[in-house]
Amino acid sequence: MPKISQQRMRAWRIALPPLPEQTAIVRFLDEQTASLDRAAQAARREIDLLEELRTRLIADVVTGKLDVREVAARLPEEEDESELLDELEAGAGVGGGAGDLDETPVEAEA
Repeated sequence: MPKISQQRMRAWRIALPPLPEQTAIVRFLDEQTASLDRAAQAARREIDLLEELRTRLIADVVTGKLDVREVAARLPEEEDESELLDELEAGAGVGGGAGDLDETPVEAEA
């Protein structure tokens, strides 16, 4: 509120619990959130380890320390993106009907 002055705000009365009660509230909240803090730290550590593993795997593949030719040969063939878009447009009837909510939306071309 731009029209409230500091003098007016100083006149407001705010109820505060006594200091021992404030301390008890803080202690309670710290105890209750400690498990959440530990879980967040564990998740962050796992994310860091996965990022490190990803970086290491990429480096090993690029440098040839890890041979992925056999695994790559077993991967399914990739379809051309334009063919996928054509199939989506033909099947969904772009521009007509409400469509299926589970379908991936097709972006309009500019």
